[in-house]
This record gives sequence, C-alpha cells and structure tokens, in this order.
Amino acid sequence: MDVPRSSLDFITICCLRLIWDEIYDNWVEVAQDVGLTVTEEQILFVLWLAKASTVTEVASTLQRDKGTISKSIFSLGRNGLVVRQTLDDRRFSEFTLTEKGEQLILELIDRHIEGQGMAFAQGFLTLDEEERTAFARTTLKLVRYVYGDSYISAIQRMKNFPSDTKALIAKLMKEPSNMVDE
Repeated sequence: MDVPRSSLDFITICCLRLIWDEIYDNWVEVAQDVGLTVTEEQILFVLWLAKASTVTEVASTLQRDKGTISKSIFSLGRNGLVVRQTLDDRRFSEFTLTEKGEQLILELIDRHIEGQGMAFAQGFLTLDEEERTAFARTTLKLVRYVYGDSYISAIQRMKNFPSDTKALIAKLMKEPSNMVDE
C-alpha cells in the first residue's frame, strides 16, 4: 500500500506506538515497585474488574496463554493476593482477590492515576469528559475490530466495570462492526 508521508493514518500509528511505549514502561515501573510482574498486575486488575475469574477467563481477557496466567496466579496466591475457590466441577477453580490483594489494587490505581512518571496518564486526565469518552469509544471500537464481538461481550460482563463504560459498550455493540470475519 502506498501511503503518502503526509498521511494522518501513518502519523496516528506512529503516535500510538510512542504512547504504547510510555504506557508499557509505566506498567513495568509500577508493577516492579510493588514486587509484581506486569502480567501479575494485569491479572489483579482483571480479577478486580470481574470479582472472580477462572484461569481460562483471565487468559482470554488478557489475550495470553493459560500456562503463563496459571503460573502467575500461583505466584499471586503464594503472596497472599488471590485465593482459589474450587467450583462444583472440581476440575475448575475460580480466583478472587484477598483483602491484601484488594488493598494492593487500590494502591496500584493510585500510582497509575498519579502517573508515576507517566506523561500519558497525566495528559489523559487533562482531557475533558467528552474527549475521554470519545477516546474510550474509539479504543473499544478498535478492540472490537481486532478481537471481535465475543471479546467485547465478555469484558462487558465484568462485574466491577463502571456503569458508564458498560453503557458505552452496549451502545457500540448496537452499531455494525465492520469487522473482518472472526
């Protein structure tokens, strides 16, 4: 594809890559400061948003392999941050945060909101409500395009998702997706 140098699309992709580097570097810094890996921190956020999840559900949400998620959840359990509850079918377990895990999530949220050296978080919080909503809508629309309706529906079912986010997703799901076949 021949893309002119002045293309807004090309510049947008370059900017997204720069923003991603900033976001990921912050995830690493914040996670390491509390003794976690980035994957472990992300698992804690998924468990917090879902209230409870299986390894398979967490792996699907984070788009990671189940082996990596299982090892990380084992480590989080060993550190007293998550607890395993065996379901009716003993082959499956559900994981929830312990009180210590809940407290750590609140600390992590504070660290991310403070932007602990993260220009993106600080810049994002300077956007007005309408701009943040438009950004969230665009992001969810792109995630829907890449991962499909079933992925968006799964994250919408997370129990701790803010109601305005659920409403935004519900509105988005009513629109045609223009997705590539899943």
